Parts: sequence; structure tokens; C-alpha cells
Amino acid sequence: MKTLLTTTVFTLNPGEVTALSLHAAQRLVVQKAAGTHLWVTRENDSEDYWLRCGSSLLLRRGDEIVLSVDTAAPEAIQLALIAEARRPSLTVGDALHLAWRAVRRLVRGTEWTPGKDQVTAN
Repeated sequence: MKTLLTTTVFTLNPGEVTALSLHAAQRLVVQKAAGTHLWVTRENDSEDYWLRCGSSLLLRRGDEIVLSVDTAAPEAIQLALIAEARRPSLTVGDALHLAWRAVRRLVRGTEWTPGKDQVTAN
């Protein structure tokens, strides 16, 4: 099985500030934060983002962000950057298969009526 996601896990200590430059779209996930919020700001974005444990933020390709942790935080925050691996390009065979599946669904959809299913026990 091929890897579909690439994950980079790192920690930020209380009071630490770091800047990141993203070369691909990624999701920033706060994996561990003991009651502490992570402050995220993006260049050319008037919004500030406060993330708690378990929350995430989708980051676009080319984003310049700054991450900061409160100096009064009881412990380090664990973060993960998750990037989806590039998908292979669509081939002619794939396009034909997708078209066949779409047609099959349309035909099957005209034969099936919701609520008219019959279930029998053996």
C-alpha cells in the first residue's frame, strides 16, 4: 500500500515563537496541549487563529505563518503538519472506468426504489 499522507510532528515550548513557510497545502493539527491555546497568524490575513488540543487549520500552499505558545503554558504543545501525497495523474483507462461507474449508478438508480427493500431471513 502506498503512503497517502506525510506527517511531520514537532513541539513548541512555552513562550516559543516560530515561523513556517509552506511549500504545499497542509493541515496543522494540535495533538497535545494541556489547556493551552496555540496562536497562529498568517501573512496577508487579518484574522488570528487560536487552536486548542484536537483542533486543526488548513494551510494553503505559499502561506507564511507564525506560531506562538503562551509563556504561562504548563508544558510543550505537540503539533503535526499533515500533507497529502501527490496523486497520480488520471489516465484514459481511469476516465473510462469512472464513466462506466457513473452510467452504472444511473441505471441502477432507476431500478431501485427507496423503502421497497425486502429482507428475508434464512
